[in-house]
Amino acid sequence: MTALDLVAGPERAAAHIAALAERLVRVDHLPADVALRVACERVADGEALALAAPGQTWSLRPGVDPDEAPALRLLVLERHACPPRVAVEDEIGFREVLPITALSDLYELTAWGA
Repeated sequence: MTALDLVAGPERAAAHIAALAERLVRVDHLPADVALRVACERVADGEALALAAPGQTWSLRPGVDPDEAPALRLLVLERHACPPRVAVEDEIGFREVLPITALSDLYELTAWGA
């Protein structure tokens, strides 16, 4: 997996991790230091639940059979919370909504547009 700061830039990566940690404190009632550690671990593991956001491009992981995936690359258009899903567009413009776990299982974050 590509490091988030290389894909998103250091400022956006730090802001994303801080927002995730803040959400873990607010929703899961974790102590701030634990929430930050969990957020960093989830991002480092490439968990789409921790990473997925509009404007990102996710590319098929090496070793994944392209016939088992919706597309080679997906652009995240929207993120939905309950249940966790993402609206995506593939390289030919086809749009669909996928469970967020499909990103973690089949793809890796490779770009984060402006």
